[in-house]
Amino acid sequence: MYEEIISRVQPKPKFNLEWYKNEDLYSEGDIEDLIIQMILENEPENYTKAIYENYNWSTYYHLTHLRKNILNWYPFQKADSVLEIGCGLGAITNMLCENCGDVTAVELSKRRATATLLRCRERENLEIIVGNLNDICFDKKFDYITLIGVLEYQGQYTDTEHPFTDFLKEIKGLLKPEGKLLIAIENKYGLKYWCGAGEDHTGVPFDSINQYRIGNKNARTFSREELDGLIKESGFRSTYFYYPMPDYKLPTVIYSERRLPDNGNMQNLQPYYTNKKVLVADEMGIYDDLIRNGVFEFFANSFLVECSDGAVGEVSFVNISSERREEYRIATRFKGEVVEKIALNKHKGREHLCQTVKNLNALEESGIKIWKSVLEGDIIKSKLCAEKLLEDYLLELYRQRKTDEIYAVFDKVCEDIAHSCALAPEEDNIFFQLQIVGKERAEEFGAVLKTAYLDMIFRNAFYCEGEIYWFDQEWILENVPVKYVLYTAFEEFYQSYPWMDQVISLSRLAERYGLLSIWQECRKLRQIFFEAVVDREHAVESQAVRGCSMEECVCNIKKLLGIKE
Repeated sequence: MYEEIISRVQPKPKFNLEWYKNEDLYSEGDIEDLIIQMILENEPENYTKAIYENYNWSTYYHLTHLRKNILNWYPFQKADSVLEIGCGLGAITNMLCENCGDVTAVELSKRRATATLLRCRERENLEIIVGNLNDICFDKKFDYITLIGVLEYQGQYTDTEHPFTDFLKEIKGLLKPEGKLLIAIENKYGLKYWCGAGEDHTGVPFDSINQYRIGNKNARTFSREELDGLIKESGFRSTYFYYPMPDYKLPTVIYSERRLPDNGNMQNLQPYYTNKKVLVADEMGIYDDLIRNGVFEFFANSFLVECSDGAVGEVSFVNISSERREEYRIATRFKGEVVEKIALNKHKGREHLCQTVKNLNALEESGIKIWKSVLEGDIIKSKLCAEKLLEDYLLELYRQRKTDEIYAVFDKVCEDIAHSCALAPEEDNIFFQLQIVGKERAEEFGAVLKTAYLDMIFRNAFYCEGEIYWFDQEWILENVPVKYVLYTAFEEFYQSYPWMDQVISLSRLAERYGLLSIWQECRKLRQIFFEAVVDREHAVESQAVRGCSMEECVCNIKKLLGIKE
C-alpha cells in the first residue's frame, strides 16, 4: 500500500527487499499507519508538535526525540559503519546516519521499515534491509552493531536450542576485529518492576521477577550477571555496563559501572509509567537507600552494554538536557579525563556552545575564578576535576548541621555573584521592564547586574581549599538583580534536596539574604525564563506519563486490599 507513496516521495536510502518473505512478523497494528502519516506530513524537527496534536502513548514513544538519547552522545566517528538490527520505526536511525559514515538498518516488518525509509528519506548513507537477520547474507563487516530492544525477542526469532547465545555468536561474526556491539535491554529486576510497573513486554506486574510465569513467552530479559555471562559465553572478551535512567527507551541521564550515582537526587532523572494504577511504591523515594547500600546496579531499570574484543568504557557518564528547545539541547559526557559538552543538533546548537564559552570567559574577566573550558570544533572541553562540587560540599555541611560554615559558603557565593559584572542603573531592573513589579519597590531588589549569570548555582562550581571555581555558565540575562541569581541557586538546591529544610529552612535563608519579600516575583521571572528555553509541547507530552506520588501508591495498595476510601 506504500509503493505509491514511496514512488512519489522518492526517498534517497536504498530499500532492500531481497530477504523479505512477504510476512510482517512484528507489528503494533494500525497505529503504525497513523505514525507513518505523521512522518510523511512533518519534518523531524516538527515531530513534537505533531505528537502534541495526535497524542497517545504510541505516537509519543515512537516519535519523541528522547528515543535518540540512548546513543546520541556516543563517540561515533564519521568513518564508522553501523549495522542497526531491529530499527523499528526509525527512532534512532536518522541520528546514526548523522554521526556515522554508513548505516545498514535491518527490520522484520516491511511496514515498520517503510516508516524508517520515509523518516530518513534524505539520507544517502543508509540501506534498509527488510527480513530476519538470521536469513541475511552480508558482504561486509561493521565497526558497530546495535541491538536496541531486540535481544529479548530472540527466543522467538532464532530457532535453535540456545537462541540468545547463538544469535550473539552470529552477530559477533559480522563485526570487524575490534568492533563493538551495543545492546540495550530492560533489567528483569529493575526497580520500577518492584514498584509494581507492568513488565515492558507482557504488561503484567512482577512478571519478570516471577520468571515470566504469568505473561507470554515471546520475550525474556536478564539480570546484570545473566546478561554479562550470556555475552561472554558468546565469545566477547570485554563488556562495559551503562545504566540509562529512567530506562533505555527514554533516557535523560546515563551512569556507568565506573561512575555510579552518589545520591538519591540523581540529576535530571524523570521516571515515567504508562499505567500508574498498578504502582505500589515510589521509585524516586527508594534510590537513595539503594545507592547507600551499594546495590544500584542490580536494580537499575535498564542496561546499555558495550561488548568487544577491544577496549571499552571510553565514556563514564552522560547528562542530557532534552527538555529544552532544539537549539539548546546538549549532552554533557565524561570521556576519560575530559568533560565534553556537545550540541545534539549540530546545525542549530553550535551558537549556544559558543555563547557558553564566551560567558565563562567574561566571568573570568570580572575577576571570578572559573574552571577553564575551550571550544574545539563543535565540542566544549574541560579537564575532569577531582575536587568536590560545591553542592556536594554543602550537602556534607548540612548533614553535619554546621550552620556557621554553611552561611560562610553562601556569603562567598553572594559576593561572587555581586562582583560577576558591572552594575546597571536600578531603574533598568528587568522586573520593571517585564512589569512584574513597579519601580516603587526598587529598594527591595537592591543592586542590578548589567549581565547576570543564571547558572551560578551550587551544582556548577567546584570547592577547592576554600575557593569556588565556576563552570558551565550557559545562560545570561541583562539587568537582573543580584538577589535573583541567589534566589535561583537556593531554589534549585532545595528543590533537589527537600530534607535540608529541616537543617536550615528555606524561609530562614530568604529572610537572611533579603529575598523574602520578592520570592514570588522571582518565581515569576524564573517561569518566564523557562518558557523561553523549554520545549513547551514536549514538556506537556512528557508530563502525561511522568512520576507517581506516594499518595497515589498508597491509594493503589488500598484498592488491592479492598479498603474503601
